[in-house]
Amino acid sequence: MTSHLRPRFAVWLAGQPWPLLLGVCAGFLACCAAGRWAARQQPFQSFVRFHGGIAPDAHFYPTFSQTLNLARAHVQPGKTLVLVGGNSILQGVGQRAEFIWTKALARELGDRYTVLNLAMRGGFPHEFASLVAERLVADGVPLIFLTIGTVNPGWTCDWDGLTYRWFFWDAWGKGLLPEDERRNRWLAEGFDTRYAHDEAMQERRRRGLIDAALYADDLWNYLAYRFVGTLWTPRKNLPLWAPHRRTVDGDRGDLVPLQRRFPESTREFEMRVLRAVFGTQAAAALERGEGEELVRAEYEAFLPTILRERTLYVFRLEATQYRQRLTSDEQARYERTYEGFTHALTEGGLHAVLVGKDWTDEDYFDRSHLSEAGGRRLARELAPVIRELDQHLRTTSPRPTKGDQP
Repeated sequence: MTSHLRPRFAVWLAGQPWPLLLGVCAGFLACCAAGRWAARQQPFQSFVRFHGGIAPDAHFYPTFSQTLNLARAHVQPGKTLVLVGGNSILQGVGQRAEFIWTKALARELGDRYTVLNLAMRGGFPHEFASLVAERLVADGVPLIFLTIGTVNPGWTCDWDGLTYRWFFWDAWGKGLLPEDERRNRWLAEGFDTRYAHDEAMQERRRRGLIDAALYADDLWNYLAYRFVGTLWTPRKNLPLWAPHRRTVDGDRGDLVPLQRRFPESTREFEMRVLRAVFGTQAAAALERGEGEELVRAEYEAFLPTILRERTLYVFRLEATQYRQRLTSDEQARYERTYEGFTHALTEGGLHAVLVGKDWTDEDYFDRSHLSEAGGRRLARELAPVIRELDQHLRTTSPRPTKGDQP
């Protein structure tokens, strides 16, 4: 009799919706749990920088949690962490990974420091890496944040950045952003005032909240980096299913001959870029001895209070190959503009340094980026400035921090 009932029960069970729904719910909850686990991991192997294969160029979007874990792995007791942010210049475009300038900086600084390069192509001074720096400082890590300085700020970004906005909303949704009064006001009022009718921006904020509950991005990133890719991109130069850890940092650096770094075909454009440096209203105001407050205001617009004393802006003059083609008057105006911006920040209590005045053609990979030789010069020039700033911070902020514990 029992044997007759079993087939009937199986047929009945197969016709019911709830077993399927139960299985779907169980799978969904398992993925959420796996995502939370993945958010506590540091998936990146032998990390040097976010090259094209592990960046949005290849449809790979590092999450805030996993990037923060990467940074925490570089925190060592008794050492100051030098965290590099900004754009492709400080990322080291134009330099092979094994000869990247941040490795030279680590050698110059010595054993009391660790250096981590989280710069991203096209990044603004205070997006992506800056958010990680904030969190670490709030957690008590002794840190100096190194980022790019530009003489053409004209910020078109907001507190959430521009190029890497998803990173901000990921951190915000997870509650990992430190408190900042100005940013809190923007989140509470300014965001809706500016983006009330911008569906794309509203979607970014909603996604930050949803992923803070589901952790889907962390799970996908972990699997796509370690085990199997799901999106094809020419930047991977690998099969669709290849994990991102197999992508290669293919910057050719000094393998590109000097004569090919400054092609004649782009010279006219590059010269226009240089002349635009001293053609702005801000540059004209600085030449008249005015405008320093405006410059500082632009730089402080999205500078988190917690990073104010710990941020060092790096201004660099562009390639001598183009600078020397300016007239003597233009060259003087060009340098005065950079000097004016640097002076405006330092006079306002910020930290800034200008490099590149006596550099040569060999120090540049193109108009904007540095060669491997230029990277080594940059490291040599920044190392004493970083040590001086670190000493200042240690004497003015003597309270114990996590990173200072023996």
